[in-house]
This record gives sequence, C-alpha cells and structure tokens, in this order.
Amino acid sequence: MKYLLLLMVMTWLSACDAPATTTVPAPDKLPYSTSSDSARYYFALGWHQIMDEGRYGQAEVSYRKAVAFDPGFLIAKATLGRLTLDTTERRRIEQELQGGFPELPAEERALLGLYTDFVRFTNLREHDPVAARKMLVAVLPQGQAVLGRLVRQYPEEPYLKSEYVELINSTTGPAAALDSLAVLTQERHADNPFLLGFKASLLAATGAFPEALQTADQLAAMTADTTEPKPWAVYADVYLAMDSLKLAKQYADRANRLDPRNLDASRLQERINQRIMEVAGLGKDE
Repeated sequence: MKYLLLLMVMTWLSACDAPATTTVPAPDKLPYSTSSDSARYYFALGWHQIMDEGRYGQAEVSYRKAVAFDPGFLIAKATLGRLTLDTTERRRIEQELQGGFPELPAEERALLGLYTDFVRFTNLREHDPVAARKMLVAVLPQGQAVLGRLVRQYPEEPYLKSEYVELINSTTGPAAALDSLAVLTQERHADNPFLLGFKASLLAATGAFPEALQTADQLAAMTADTTEPKPWAVYADVYLAMDSLKLAKQYADRANRLDPRNLDASRLQERINQRIMEVAGLGKDE
C-alpha cells in the first residue's frame, strides 16, 4: 500500500512538471491597444450609439471622451476623425495618423490604415470630389479584404461586420451584401440593430419590399426607446426604395429631428426631396 501511494504521488508530480499541451484560445474581440478601461468603454459606447441607435451627436461625445482618456488610442482618434464636422480638426487628425505605427499589432494597424484612408477621403472630398471618389474606389477592395479577415478572426465584433457588409454593398451590390450578411449572422448578431436595419435596406434595394418592411418592423418592435433615430431612418430608406415618397419623407424628417447630426437621415432627406422634385417635373437646378 505504501508503494502504491508513493507511485500515485510521483505520477501526480510528473503531471505537474509536464509542459502544458493546451493553448489559450484566441480572443473573439479585437484587442485594441489601450490600457485605459475608460477609453475602451467610451469607444465601444460610441459605436453602439452611432450604429445601433443612430445618435451621431452622442457618439461624437463618446469618441472624444475615449481620446481624452487615452490620446494615444489611435483607432478612437481615427473614428473621431471620420465623424467630426470640424475641418481643421479632421485635417489635424489625418496628419497625426500618418506615422505607420509599426508598434501596433498587425490587425489593428491594418484597420487603422483603412480608417485613415476614410479620414483622408473626407478631407479630399471637400475641395476635389472627383479625386476623392477615385481615391475611395482604389482603397475599397483592400479595405474589404482587411475587414473580411478581421470579421472571421474576431466573430464577436458586430460593428466590423457592419462596415464589412457596407463595403461589399459598395463594391459588389446589395445581393452580394445580403449573402455575406446571412453567413456572418448565422450564429450571432442576427438581431444586432444596425445589421437588422441594413438588411431591411438591402432587401429593399433588391426589390424584396414585403421582406424589407417586415425586417424594418422587427427592428422597430425591438427598439424600446422611440427617440432613437435608427428605426425611422431605416423606414425612410425602405419607403424611398418603394417610391412611397410621402411616407419616406415623414420618417426621414422624424429621424432628423431626433438627431440633426444623423448623416443617414440628412442624406435620405436630400434624396427624397430630389425625387419629389423629379416627380413634380422640376429639375435639380430649377
């Protein structure tokens, strides 16, 4: 019995000394380079506000807080640069993002490069829209490849999925975007407000109007706070695709009243008003 106990102890000690054969699983979310919990919190909050709620104004406040807590949090600074209406600030941010930053992890550096391109595009568009469009067309395929890698490597990043599907829609069209959206939300994020709303818009763009309205209704039903602009902007987009201009205008105006900074709503207002003029027989310059 004594020898049996000794053998058991030796076996246990050998097991403790043996090198571990298990590996730590990769994180499901992109591990952004900041040591500030507050910066990380406000960065995530900003994405939720702008994408899920459509509150552009509140999102800008959150991004500013993220940068204030960690001025070296470059992804947050680039995201602020994409959102701010202050031309001087946006140009300054573009200059600050020109360093390449080899100390960042490869995935974050690639995403930062894409966001920097978006800031550069916005700055260029102000004085040379044609050149800005050429520049955007040139960077979109590479940006799509970057986001495509990231959404598969970090499946718990719904806002990276959102931007990825948006780029697919821009480069390939709504049918391809719907296909990718179905794959990316098969296991998670099918009920994410942005992705659900974008699905409604993509369905409308393909002419699947009953399904688009049903999806928009689903988004509205799950939105407890009726002051969120997001569902109303989605309705406006769907009704515009249906050429139901009166309803489209009502919803776009409502979204804009809730947040005048909401770019989706303001751009929809412009498109709806232009379409109303066309129906009335008035040209753009008349």
